[in-house]
Amino acid sequence: MTKPDERVANNKSRVESSTISSVSTAFVENNAFLKNFLKRFFCRAEDIEDVAQETYLKAYHAEQKTGVDQPKAYLFRIAKNIALNELNRKSHQMTVYIEDRLASIPLDGKDNPEEELDAQQSVRLYYEAVEALPAKCRKVFLLRKVNGMRHQEIANHLGITLSAVEKHLRNGTKSCKAYIDRAQQSTKDYEQKQPHNRLRRGEK
Repeated sequence: MTKPDERVANNKSRVESSTISSVSTAFVENNAFLKNFLKRFFCRAEDIEDVAQETYLKAYHAEQKTGVDQPKAYLFRIAKNIALNELNRKSHQMTVYIEDRLASIPLDGKDNPEEELDAQQSVRLYYEAVEALPAKCRKVFLLRKVNGMRHQEIANHLGITLSAVEKHLRNGTKSCKAYIDRAQQSTKDYEQKQPHNRLRRGEK
């Protein structure tokens, strides 16, 4: 015969198991699948872990407020949205990085439309220069400059040697500089051929 204390313990256990969040259950059961899914978007294990945890918290809070009918699908949908938002943020970081590269442009503190236009053109050229890099070189370059990954991390992620990473970074930097130099020289040559520019400088 079951003792009273045992019945209380059994009832408590059944109540606790019945109140476990369906989102929590789905998260535990699909944790490995979710993290593999996030590897499509992120390289670092830390980023994957952070997004997975953020996914769970958002889904759990949503469940407490309105309920969730399909917790597994809901978790993956939230994870995808968070990942895409993070990638957009990374894209913004690329813009910031490029703007930082332009910080050396000398300004006299006065409004100068020509210098502002030159700066905008430089940003555009840098985008084009990065886009023109070979695929593997561009990936290494962006993983370092935008994602901030260390050389060894990039090597491990892409399955290449450390020396190959360093070579891609050197070539990427040189190629970007050469692309920008050529574009700027081409623009300068074009402007020098225009009659109104020669007249403005007093040339015949």
